[in-house]
Amino acid sequence: MKEPNYTQEYEDWFDAQEEENQIVITAKVKVLMEFGSNLGRPHADTIKGSKYKKLKELRFTNKKYLFRILYIFDEIRECWLLIGGNKKGKNKDSFYQKLIKQAEDIIEKNPKIMEGKKK
Repeated sequence: MKEPNYTQEYEDWFDAQEEENQIVITAKVKVLMEFGSNLGRPHADTIKGSKYKKLKELRFTNKKYLFRILYIFDEIRECWLLIGGNKKGKNKDSFYQKLIKQAEDIIEKNPKIMEGKKK
């Protein structure tokens, strides 16, 4: 199974999570990597409101957390984990607006993501 590419922003977010959450996140990312872009609901969904039509979210819960990880597949079908967040207790619209903006900014400052080049 291929390993995903990930951004510094994703790595920083992941590192800030509790160890138990890191284990769950890693397991969910493995499911994503196994099914690739074919992974669908309830595990993944396309993001609405982004200028990038391929932007998707990995969706899952762990105890009190509603995790969302935004990711995209590049031109050579490599997965890029962009940024993560916990939606629990937050306004849905503002949560997604902020996370989408972060993901789009990450893509724009890292053109290699859309070009299919390893970091």
